[in-house]
Amino acid sequence: MKILFITNKLPYAEVTGGHRIIYHRIRYLSHQGHQVGLLTFVREETEEQIKSLKPLLTELHTLPHPRRNIIRIAHDYIFRSRPAAFWKSYSSAMLKAVGKISEKGEYDLLLAEFSEMGQYFYKNPYLSAVHKIISCHRCVTAAFEKYTLLEDINWSLYLKSVPQLSLLQKYEFNMYRNADRILVFTPQDRFTMQYYAQDLSVSVVSSGVDIKELQELPLLPKEPIILLTGFMGDPANEDGVLWFYNHIWPRLRERQPEVKFYIVGAGATARLRRLAKKDKRVIVTGFVNDLRPYRSRASVFISPVRLGSGVRTKVLEAMASGLPVVSTSLGMAGIDAQTGVNCLVADTPELFSQSVEWLLTDSALAKQMADTARELVEKNHALEIDLRRFEDILTSVVNG
Repeated sequence: MKILFITNKLPYAEVTGGHRIIYHRIRYLSHQGHQVGLLTFVREETEEQIKSLKPLLTELHTLPHPRRNIIRIAHDYIFRSRPAAFWKSYSSAMLKAVGKISEKGEYDLLLAEFSEMGQYFYKNPYLSAVHKIISCHRCVTAAFEKYTLLEDINWSLYLKSVPQLSLLQKYEFNMYRNADRILVFTPQDRFTMQYYAQDLSVSVVSSGVDIKELQELPLLPKEPIILLTGFMGDPANEDGVLWFYNHIWPRLRERQPEVKFYIVGAGATARLRRLAKKDKRVIVTGFVNDLRPYRSRASVFISPVRLGSGVRTKVLEAMASGLPVVSTSLGMAGIDAQTGVNCLVADTPELFSQSVEWLLTDSALAKQMADTARELVEKNHALEIDLRRFEDILTSVVNG
C-alpha cells in the first residue's frame, strides 16, 4: 500500500505521547514493505530530527505550523466558519498540499493523525477521491463538554468551551462521516464516538509499547521520587498536575519529608513552572531526550488525569519499566489492569495520597505491584500486537 500520514507535529523517535505512537506506526509500516509518505507541520524541530525520519519514508513534506495572531483569535470566536478548536490548526497551505501530494503520489490511503488534522479531508476542494482514515486521539467535543462540567476546572478552559460546543459537535461529526473509518484507542472511546453519532464506522486499535527498549534501563539507585510525564501543554496533563499539586501533594509533602515531585515533559506552562518556584521539592524539567533515567530513579509513577481519552501510553511505559503506578480510573482506560494487583486506582484526593504513600513506604508491595504490572504489559500490550491489527485495518479499508 501507499499511505500518506498527515500530522500536526513531527513524529520522530524521541518524541513522547501520541506522536510517538505515530512514529511507531510509520516505522512498522515501512519495515513491512509499505510505501509511506509524511506531510506534517513543524515548529521547533531540528534538522537532525527531520532527517532521522527520511530512511522510513518515500517522501517527506513539512509546512510551518500556523501561528495565532489577533485576527485568527477573533476569527475563532466571531466568524465561526469552523470551531476554534479546529481553526487554530487550519492552514490554507496544508489544505492545498494534502490534495496535491495525494494526487501526485497516487496514494491508496490518507491517514490523518489527531482529529484536528481530519479537517483537511472535509470539504477540501483540492482533494480527489481517495480512501481516508482519521485516527482520533481524542474526541474534541467530548473533551470540551467535560471542560464545562468538571468542578474546579481552569476557568479559561470553561470560557473557551461554552460558546463553541454546539458548532463543534456538528462540525466534528460531519467531518468524521466524511472519512472511510475512524480509529480510536479504547472501547470506551468507541462508545463515546457512537454516543454522538451511531452511524460512524469506528475501529479500536490500542497503542502498545516497545518493551525491549523500555527495559534497557540505566542502573540508578531508587529515590523517593513521584514521577509524572507527558506533554505539559496538553490541558488534560496540566489539569492533572494542578489537581495533584493542590489536593494531594500537601499531605504527601508533610508526611514524607524526603519525597520529591518530578514533572517531566515538554510544553510546561507558566502556571506549572510557578509550582517549582514556590516549592523546591517540585521539579519541572521541560523536554528531556530520554525518560528512562527518570523512571529508573523514581519510586512511584502517577497518572492523575481527569480529562481526555485514549490509552495513556506513558502509563504502559511506566508499567513495562517496572515502576508501580497510581492512577485515576480515566488514566487506566483501555489497560487490562486490576487495582490492588498491578496498579492502584484512586479517584479521590484522600485515596490517591494514601495509595502513593503505601508504595513509598512499603517496598515489598511496590515491587510486587511493579512485577505484576510488567507481566501484564508484556502479555497484553506489546507494540507488535497492536501494530499488526493497525495494518490489518488499513488493508481492509483499501480493499473495501
